[in-house]
Amino acid sequence: MRSSVAAGTIALLATPGALAGIDARLARAGLRLVRIPSAEPRPVPPSRWLGRLLRAAAPDTIVVTSRNAVPAGVAPWLRSAAPRATRLEYWAAGPATARALKSLGIRRVRTARALGGAPLGRAIAPGPRRTVLYLRSDRAGPDLARRLRRRGHRVLEVVVYRTARAPPLSARARREIFSAGLLVVTSPSGLDGLVRRLAARDRVRLRRSARLVVLGARSRSAARSHGFLSVSVAPSADPVRFTRYLLGRVPHAAS
Repeated sequence: MRSSVAAGTIALLATPGALAGIDARLARAGLRLVRIPSAEPRPVPPSRWLGRLLRAAAPDTIVVTSRNAVPAGVAPWLRSAAPRATRLEYWAAGPATARALKSLGIRRVRTARALGGAPLGRAIAPGPRRTVLYLRSDRAGPDLARRLRRRGHRVLEVVVYRTARAPPLSARARREIFSAGLLVVTSPSGLDGLVRRLAARDRVRLRRSARLVVLGARSRSAARSHGFLSVSVAPSADPVRFTRYLLGRVPHAAS
């Protein structure tokens, strides 16, 4: 039964600040957005990795697959590197990461045509050989670096933040998740954390009933592996395009 579903409510499971800008746009369309914190990003102190990075070969390309890696990794590296570092080539996994990089004064920021690390690797790999600095989380998989190395690129991976487990779901958060017309989860780790925080019978219930919206191919694969029956992938994390996509998934929403 779906009579208890609040079709005009969207539950967003994400780290703080994710998809900034969609709240007001959804509200203007008559939709209620509920933000539920997922796993919390915790920066690794630069003292643990910056010295090694500064001693390594100077990169000509910097790859960042999460906006959380910008304050945790790019910012401290820029403060210690040569001034020309802001003029290097940067690749971002999505528009939010690109905006975060540009806020540091970086101008040469490129993105792939689709979200996530896999499209980013496909965009970078065929080009001329590069020395790549990849600033990432402890949860990021090895596929991107492997793809680049197979094509002859030299890759230095640095873990600049770790993903801490989110606290148990409150009773209110659980009600919002199960009653929302749409459930949006922005990362595979967020989805893993959600499933882990639910009792077995609630997992079965959510897999069957949730209309899940995710970002990127890795999140889609994670959703499928967890058994979710209704999964769609948003084409962009840009606030305008993302909002438009959600509106298309909620039939009664105002235009």
